[in-house]
Amino acid sequence: MQEQTQLSRRDFLKATAAGIALPYIIPSGVLAAPGRPGANDRIAIGHIGVGGMGTHHVQPDAVALCDVDANHLANAAKKVRGEPFLCKDYRELLDRKDVDAVIIATPDHWHAIQTVHACQAGKDVYVEKPTCRTIQEGQAMVNAARYYGRVVQVGAQGRSNPNAHAACEFIRNGNWAG
Repeated sequence: MQEQTQLSRRDFLKATAAGIALPYIIPSGVLAAPGRPGANDRIAIGHIGVGGMGTHHVQPDAVALCDVDANHLANAAKKVRGEPFLCKDYRELLDRKDVDAVIIATPDHWHAIQTVHACQAGKDVYVEKPTCRTIQEGQAMVNAARYYGRVVQVGAQGRSNPNAHAACEFIRNGNWAG
């Protein structure tokens, strides 16, 4: 036989009042809404390398920026709402607990080591191409992503460009005389 629980009028009113007051107590940015993810659904991005190609990646909601060039850092900071964490040493950015993922757009010879370090620090990674310079660097990156269970994406989207696709088809179909 199921036991019936009695809810007193007082308990009912307390629960109802708490339910009504909750949206007024919790800041609106924390709760999800149509078209706006909740705080736990947002990915806090840190940028490593904000000059050159890196300037195109910086978004207004970035939480941290890193570049060895103070001018690049200052220009990127202007694109961000609020006051992001700024540093010249990428390891300081990777040490931050408020950074979930990083975008790496540094000079090419840094991509592999920074990706491995980001994975070790528990960060997911978007890294610009070229991904690495040697097979061993590439293997180290893949091993780090697998070992630490991180998501790593390479910025090779140029291959998805309709013009690049058309050029590949042109060559594959034997239309290249070159």
